[in-house]
Amino acid sequence: MPDSKETIITANRTCLDLELNDFFKYRDLLYLLIRRDIVTSYKQTILGPLWVVIQALMGSAVFTIIFGNIAGLSTDGHPAFLFYLCGMIGWQYFGGVLGIGSHSLQSNVALFAKVYFPRLIPPIGQSISSLLNFSIQLLVFFLALVIYNQNSPDSSIELSFSLILLPALIIQTAVLGLGLGFIISAMSVKYRDLARISGLFTQFIMYASPVIYPVSEIPEKYQEYMALNPLTFIIESYRLVLLGNSTASNLTFAVPSIASTIIIFLIGLILYNKTQRTYVDFV
Repeated sequence: MPDSKETIITANRTCLDLELNDFFKYRDLLYLLIRRDIVTSYKQTILGPLWVVIQALMGSAVFTIIFGNIAGLSTDGHPAFLFYLCGMIGWQYFGGVLGIGSHSLQSNVALFAKVYFPRLIPPIGQSISSLLNFSIQLLVFFLALVIYNQNSPDSSIELSFSLILLPALIIQTAVLGLGLGFIISAMSVKYRDLARISGLFTQFIMYASPVIYPVSEIPEKYQEYMALNPLTFIIESYRLVLLGNSTASNLTFAVPSIASTIIIFLIGLILYNKTQRTYVDFV
């Protein structure tokens, strides 16, 4: 009898191969997924995009009453409602992208198991479609700013030239959210209960970030630790761009924030790219 032969087929791509060429080939799929996410978000809803407006206004109003009026926390001289609304805009987009990244493998397993396409397309597409909610909340902020300036002409807030930095700030927010999300998603493939960490981690990091308080409220000896949190610079930069000034938008906070964002994203990207190739085997 002839000797039996065994053929082993292995992938010739490394975990560093991000399939960028294929990503651009499938850009039509990216467009279709973005369109699908936007349509399904508001399909068969009563208020549609108004839910996003209500969420921003109610959250900021509650923070204004509890932390501004009752607790008496400083807002660095900014109007309390605008201060909290500005922080919530950046935070909610980050939290949304973090959730997308945290479930990027688990929520797309049925699609991944059927057909090939670059696995980065779904989470990136959802992050882009989330910009619609961000844009709606940003319009709400500008409307609130106009109303405030009309009612308080002596202390009106003018938009500055720094507004051109907003696109870069949005990109950093998305990159950080996806990076952390990819890490959680990759780790929870074998250990499903780790996916629950995402919700707890999101709550923890919100209170560890200057969403409801300015960095100036933190004692100076602890501010260096605040600089290690990349969201500190991001949230404060939203206030710089939209309100004109902030406490932690200088190089002391910018350099570690940008550096850690890049590192976290690269680590998450490598883990995600490595895990997505064998993920279906664990389902």
